[in-house]
Amino acid sequence: MSDHSDNRKAAPSITERAGQVAAPKGTERSHILLILANNAPGMVDRVVGVLRRRRAQPQTISIGQSEIPDVSRITIQMNDSEVGVEQLIEQLRKIVDVRHIVNLSAEQAVARELALVKVNAAAESRAEIIEIGNLFGAHIIDLAQETVTLEVTGSEEKIEKLVALLQRFGVREIARTGSVAMTRDL
Repeated sequence: MSDHSDNRKAAPSITERAGQVAAPKGTERSHILLILANNAPGMVDRVVGVLRRRRAQPQTISIGQSEIPDVSRITIQMNDSEVGVEQLIEQLRKIVDVRHIVNLSAEQAVARELALVKVNAAAESRAEIIEIGNLFGAHIIDLAQETVTLEVTGSEEKIEKLVALLQRFGVREIARTGSVAMTRDL
């Protein structure tokens, strides 16, 4: 009985992507991809399929109607190397429904997110919760006997700070849209 274990090759790591092994570790940076695509059946599946095949790891994906009739705006926020994002963009450009793609850095974009935050609100803490919300420009959209629901828009960091301050009251539920963005006029 012979031992063939010496001749076996190690399986590639799941985190490796084609063309990415040469990208130095620590070269990741934030990218915002703005995609305009025809509102056609299966378009979203095709875009997400490319992300999956490229093993991209977006932080947020937002899809909505653009200013052009029957064209959707897809905003994808992700951290990756420049090489990884450029290869992803080339694959996305091959999708028939994709009309335009822009890769923006955080400095080149105006980006905002919407969050709804439902917080436990006992009678004695309700005023403090509302005051904290006001400091962040949040609007009270629902007052119930035991909870307050706030609506806040802003940067991801702003929303994270508000949620962190509200944690001591007991955050019951959070719903976030993910970032939407457009090119900053300079």
